[in-house]
Amino acid sequence: MSNISATAPTLINQLEVAQAALGLTDQQLSDALGFERGIVLSLIKAGTMRMPLTKIPALAKALDLDAPDLMRAALHESSPELSDAIKEVFDPLHLSAAEVTLITHLRKLSGGQAGASIVFEGKGVIALVAV
Repeated sequence: MSNISATAPTLINQLEVAQAALGLTDQQLSDALGFERGIVLSLIKAGTMRMPLTKIPALAKALDLDAPDLMRAALHESSPELSDAIKEVFDPLHLSAAEVTLITHLRKLSGGQAGASIVFEGKGVIALVAV
């Protein structure tokens, strides 16, 4: 069973919304993705061709979107069963976006050093002690 919501925006929807918001032409986006021919992006948008997964990092950068979210959407649309298997193996805790953000900030604040988190029961406070 997939954890991607049926109402989640598709990869193409995310692409089109972000592209319009940034005012990028298809040619500019095609260039940013390294497509030799502009027709490739048109085929992807039309649903005739899938976005190559190897282009997701460049797409995220060009559109200022979250690369992991785009990769999850693209992988799920490409192969839901593979997407579910990867999620099961690499995200056994099924972290929420807020939890991932918290962990990312903790890692950044600790500067790569070992740290210990302290949770104050009943309070909305979490502290990081870096050693």
